[in-house]
Amino acid sequence: MKRLPILLVLLNCGPLQAANPQPRTSFHSDGNPILGDGSYFSADAAPLSVDGKLYIYAGHDEPPPEVGGFVMHDYGVFVTDDPTTGDWELYKSNLDPKAVFSWATGNNAYAGHATRGPDGKYYWYVPVETKVADVPNRMAIGVAVADGPVGPWKDPIGTPLVAWRDVFGDARRGPEIIDPHVLTDEDGKVFLYWGSWGVARVVELDATMTAKKGKITTMRGLQAFFEAPWVFKRSGTYYLAYDWKRGGSKWTPSNYQAAIAYATASKPTGPWDYQGIILSGTSATTVHPSIIEHRGRWWITYHTRDADTGGHFRRSVAIDEVQWDGDRIEPVAQTFADPPAMRLTSNLARNATVSASYTEQPPMSLGAINDGRPPVVRLPPDQWGNYRGNESSNSSDWVQYEWPSPVRISGVGIQFHQDPNWIRPPASWKLEYRERNGSWQELKGLDYPTAPDRWLTFSFAPLTTDALRATFEGQKEGEYYHSVSVSEWEVSALPAVELPSVQATTTVGTAPDLPAAVSLAFEDGETIQAAVNWRSVPLTAYAQPGSFTVKGKVAGQAAGYVVAKVICTSAE
Repeated sequence: MKRLPILLVLLNCGPLQAANPQPRTSFHSDGNPILGDGSYFSADAAPLSVDGKLYIYAGHDEPPPEVGGFVMHDYGVFVTDDPTTGDWELYKSNLDPKAVFSWATGNNAYAGHATRGPDGKYYWYVPVETKVADVPNRMAIGVAVADGPVGPWKDPIGTPLVAWRDVFGDARRGPEIIDPHVLTDEDGKVFLYWGSWGVARVVELDATMTAKKGKITTMRGLQAFFEAPWVFKRSGTYYLAYDWKRGGSKWTPSNYQAAIAYATASKPTGPWDYQGIILSGTSATTVHPSIIEHRGRWWITYHTRDADTGGHFRRSVAIDEVQWDGDRIEPVAQTFADPPAMRLTSNLARNATVSASYTEQPPMSLGAINDGRPPVVRLPPDQWGNYRGNESSNSSDWVQYEWPSPVRISGVGIQFHQDPNWIRPPASWKLEYRERNGSWQELKGLDYPTAPDRWLTFSFAPLTTDALRATFEGQKEGEYYHSVSVSEWEVSALPAVELPSVQATTTVGTAPDLPAAVSLAFEDGETIQAAVNWRSVPLTAYAQPGSFTVKGKVAGQAAGYVVAKVICTSAE
């Protein structure tokens, strides 16, 4: 994946001090993810605005690309004066639970939250694995304290603040105790929230910030709550953002996906009134939201797998601005340093509308098949599949791509999956393309590969079409048919002889009217009108007379961008 460069500079901080105890890395980011070059993976962001600086406390994803599980042992802190500048500092390994907590193993350093207490000290609440082995789940919430926002940190109580028996007693079943968040209300009361696997809880803390006060209660009214409660107060109303999950829904087609929802209440402990979804369709299976005001503007943080070599267990923190409509949070517009819609690729599947005769949803996701991400570690939402049970008499299913205008294609790439249960590669499969008159023609005489769990490619004579269909025949076993799963299906575009240049004119104050399509010519003499996706043009570009250029991406043309030269003249 091609990305904009990120400049990394190691600063020499001299002797370590309590207010700034560790060497820091300084870098500039052109957008989301905040740090997207693959040098450091971060997740579960929790921001804190203090003295004009924004601190984002985050977990550290450490597994190699091929490992399908969380490997998290420490926490880092991102710091900026203003997110819009793109200038950040990163304190790596800022809190090491194994070093700080004598009762912790150092494993499973999951999502935490730091805040400043009324005494001016900083308290970082973190869920980590305890050494206690006689409980069903060893995750517990600890608290570390420091004089400054980046440590050094120490354990003020020598034991977990919330552990299994505090919540469940001697019960043998219950959700993990993870994802803590702390709210200090205007009256000085302090509340600790946490939650996972559909249950959100809260308990009041005493003035020390390190001891529980009162009863642990379960909160009500949080529709489709999965995990990660984040509570803040605005204009007298309490808001709770969280990971929302309902498999098979519009927002989370797979039950391995989450969206960000929020609810409101008149009290910090609820009951809560669900208000709606504000962000969905991110690339990671979880999102872990937080919302905070900093220097008069509101921000939301979450994580994705959009960094170089990123994945479901190699995530990266992102931040976007929050807009308000009165007391309502408007849907968040996810932004990127390198927008996926503008990335050069020969894969035309990214621009197609996909449909299927059947999809097992949840947990599979039809949209995964053309997301441009052949998975290294595969989860159910990373694949399309037609599983109907182990006694299915359905012999075949199809998946189809359609384009809004004809495209020139010359090959495909595909990856099948096999599992220990009923998913097998197809016994056979075929491709059909739609001709201009609407009839379907099979691509015959091809060697269709079927090996599972590897990337398969083959080419064919170039053709022009606006739709391509793959039909998969399941392997027969007795009277039943095995299901088929595809994690990615790419369609290769034929490269044009050259990309045309575009000339356009406009007047001051008027956005240029750029063509929706350009003519492409190919070596075999064929031509097509190909759609162009133009980069957005800032208002400053046509604020005064002069000229400027705009780049546009033509679907499937990986050699470069179409460039439009725009002449801007004074309005008459």
